[in-house]
Amino acid sequence: MSWDMLDWNWETFRRRVPSEIDAVILPVGTVEAHGAIPLGTDVFIPLALARDLAPRLHALVAPAVPYGLTNTLLPYPGSTAITPATFQAYLYEAAAGLADAGFRRIVLMNGHGGQSHEVGEVGRRLWAEKRVFSVAIEWWGLAEKRRGEIYGDVVSGHAGVGETALILAICPESVDTARATTIRRAPLRDGVRARPFPASILLEREETHGEGAPVLDPEKARRFYAVTLDVVEKAVRDVFEGWKELR
Repeated sequence: MSWDMLDWNWETFRRRVPSEIDAVILPVGTVEAHGAIPLGTDVFIPLALARDLAPRLHALVAPAVPYGLTNTLLPYPGSTAITPATFQAYLYEAAAGLADAGFRRIVLMNGHGGQSHEVGEVGRRLWAEKRVFSVAIEWWGLAEKRRGEIYGDVVSGHAGVGETALILAICPESVDTARATTIRRAPLRDGVRARPFPASILLEREETHGEGAPVLDPEKARRFYAVTLDVVEKAVRDVFEGWKELR
């Protein structure tokens, strides 16, 4: 069966939610420059994770929220942004609508670190105003250790080794392989705040021998996606298990 909510008709939904399925995954991203990978990277990754996790977690996948809080990379062509207040209000109302539709557990699958605070605030409001259980998930924090096991001591970051690997696994045809390792990248530095940021690949720290270049190895990319999926699943399952005492 399809786990995408949009594929269901209303009678099927009424029959099965929440009596059989009371969990939903809501992918959240933004439209932003990402080096040589797509503007939609922050949408594509959480949506792919959500679709692969849905049958494992017995959860439906809600339509993704694609517009978010692009900031220092907004001047790069194709990037878009909405205000924090609009984003937070919209995301809350979208999630609250899912709660009103019958879901009692909502996974906010966030794909963009620049909106972590706002996504977390939506989770707080869902409990305070709807008494709905929610958890905000950010794949990069959960998968950081596993990334090192596969790629070694690389310097990753926005549009770096990790994100490029997941896009290479999800939609390899969208990676500009001719530019992926040569497009400009720059490290984040304490005490420096540039707008626009001087590169569309933002590294966590300075590189010394080119170890910040994206790695175009399809096999490693598939392995990294698989372990990312596993660690995200475990994190959500742990939260779901802990909620059992409260439900």
